[in-house]
Amino acid sequence: MKPSGSTFAVVMFSAMVTVLLVNLSPAEAGGNCQDKLVGKAYDCTEKESTGGTSDLCWEFSAGGTSSNFDLFLASSTDYGCACQGKGSFKKPGYNASSNEFECVGASIDFEFHGKVSSKGLNGQGSAATGETLFFSCTERSSPC
Repeated sequence: MKPSGSTFAVVMFSAMVTVLLVNLSPAEAGGNCQDKLVGKAYDCTEKESTGGTSDLCWEFSAGGTSSNFDLFLASSTDYGCACQGKGSFKKPGYNASSNEFECVGASIDFEFHGKVSSKGLNGQGSAATGETLFFSCTERSSPC
């Protein structure tokens, strides 16, 4: 039995959709860390290598320094952020991680590298001067 023209069209359409979905990056498919962070605020504790501890409110939003998303601290410092990449040098996947992010505060030479989970955020940061810190955050129910 020979397939009809409409059966052939349905098969071809299905194949095209499958190829498009397979070739989408996680960011295009809606599965990167940005989707989990933008619009959320967190109560964070930072333990600094200098011996100090700080409690801060972190808030993530779009439309700041980064073309992806931004981290704003209670001090109003804007850190440009992106999700970690995946893949390799030959086949990179930019802004693709579903749970790891990096944010850089260029005006203060400081960088955060963290991971988002259902329990909150955790990670570390470092300054151009060599000072480091660890952070742990829980999601807030309201903005900072």
